Amino acid sequence: MQRLGYPARTIVVFAALLALAVNGLVQPFGKEWLWLSTVAILIVAAALVGWRTRRLSHARRQSAPILQALGAATVDIPLSLRARMPLVLVTGDALASLFDHGAGATRLVYIGDGAIWLRVDRPQDLPQVALAMRQWRDGQPPDGVVLSVAPALHADADALVQRLRVTRQALADAARIVGARLPGYVAVYQRLTPLAPRDADLARQWHSVSASAPLIDAQRIEAVIRNAENDPRPDPDARYAAVHAAALASIVGWTQRVIFGALTDPRQPAAPWALHGAGWIDCGPASDAGKPWEQDVQRHTRIAPARVDATPAPWPLPQPLIEAMPRRVAISPRLAAFAHAIGITALAAGAAFLGAGRHNAQLLDRVHADLGRYASIAADHDDARRDALRALVADRDELDRYARTGVPLRLSFGLYHGAQLLPALNTAIASYQPPPPPPTVVTLDNMSLFDSGKANLKPGSTRTLVEAVEMIKAHPGKRILIAGHTDDSGDANSNLRLSNARAAALRTWLIEATGIPATQFAVQGYGDTRPIADNRTPEGRARNRRVEITLVPETAARAQ
Repeated sequence: MQRLGYPARTIVVFAALLALAVNGLVQPFGKEWLWLSTVAILIVAAALVGWRTRRLSHARRQSAPILQALGAATVDIPLSLRARMPLVLVTGDALASLFDHGAGATRLVYIGDGAIWLRVDRPQDLPQVALAMRQWRDGQPPDGVVLSVAPALHADADALVQRLRVTRQALADAARIVGARLPGYVAVYQRLTPLAPRDADLARQWHSVSASAPLIDAQRIEAVIRNAENDPRPDPDARYAAVHAAALASIVGWTQRVIFGALTDPRQPAAPWALHGAGWIDCGPASDAGKPWEQDVQRHTRIAPARVDATPAPWPLPQPLIEAMPRRVAISPRLAAFAHAIGITALAAGAAFLGAGRHNAQLLDRVHADLGRYASIAADHDDARRDALRALVADRDELDRYARTGVPLRLSFGLYHGAQLLPALNTAIASYQPPPPPPTVVTLDNMSLFDSGKANLKPGSTRTLVEAVEMIKAHPGKRILIAGHTDDSGDANSNLRLSNARAAALRTWLIEATGIPATQFAVQGYGDTRPIADNRTPEGRARNRRVEITLVPETAARAQ
């Protein structure tokens, strides 16, 4: 039965929904980036889900035979025990001889003493098989990878090294895909001597070293040789014991130089193997002087090793190597997914708080800037003050709406402080005083009131002054400014005196006609200094000859 494994697609969808919610409600990147960020989230989520779906489909197709074999071999093992039993992938040489355990045919899976051994015929398949095992074991990767090396099956050392490099790359890819470091072990199957011990079990004895951490070093390897030489069960045939010990020392040294060197050389692009153990056994295929190890022996001793026959199958699996195998803490994929969901939620909350803080800072800066702009505009610049006032009213209405209907999510999360600005906004808005209305002005034509060069009112001119009298009576309490003007004909000083005399004559008449005290009148003659038209034309000169009656409010008059 295949377990569900880690729900990666569910986590991706959950993360995408949270991101969309935060992006739409909080808008941490601002409104200008809302649509672009939304489209980016959808594209990334769809790409990840599609990639994961294709990867799982491909893995299921590739691992279907293996999973069927595992299901058949472990049908009697409880599901909880499957995850606790060590699962070891075995790849390399002579796998058929290792997995022929009495059934007459080779198998993909072998349930040994406390371990599940899984055969991987091609090293290149290690990544796919490791991924399938992680799904089958409820998210736990394989516990280790054993590389079976039978030197006698290779033509020379160079061919063996090339195969080892392929295996090294495959294990690096497998560790990357399953997201875990896979401990590596090397099991060397080599007939060491044509002699046969009287105790047949000695020929099937493993000489190994292993630990829970990478350990391949000279001192520990030498310990393997010393243990073989000091075996408490020496064979009665001393000749076999001596030859076997010498051959074991030679094969161990050759393994260090050739096999370990190829698997751990830092100059190679693939990650080095994390070698946790190695073992040697006097068991393997037929061999002669032309094989890699025998050639190495001949180079060092000038003695050609004798030909040896193959060991009948099945060959023993390297059970001693995995006895010190590091065990991982079993974590349920659903529990891991739940922890990841909590972490993603925390990230979303952090993004929401950051976005809300950013929006609140922008709101406060905007309101403070509007208040400062309004306060910096002088009262006599009413157009600019009205523009600034409209901004303050919009700010006040926005904050008031938040107080009545609730603060939007993009400003909330306990970070909203806009309510504190409402009193300052209301005070600034209430302080606005519109400017006084402009003075009322009546312009009278001199020609209708005075003869040319004269300052006495013409008879019958009172009809022209009726409008002025009605305007003055309609605005009691205002000061009356009478200003006389002329064109530029003649002497400027004479024009100034004439304009002042005409203004005074008009004031005298208005006092008599309205009964207003003389103290409310002011007289000013400007002569030709304030033309309103071009003096070079008759029409312009006629417009410039005028008397202006201006009603000024009492406050404005005092300011003047």
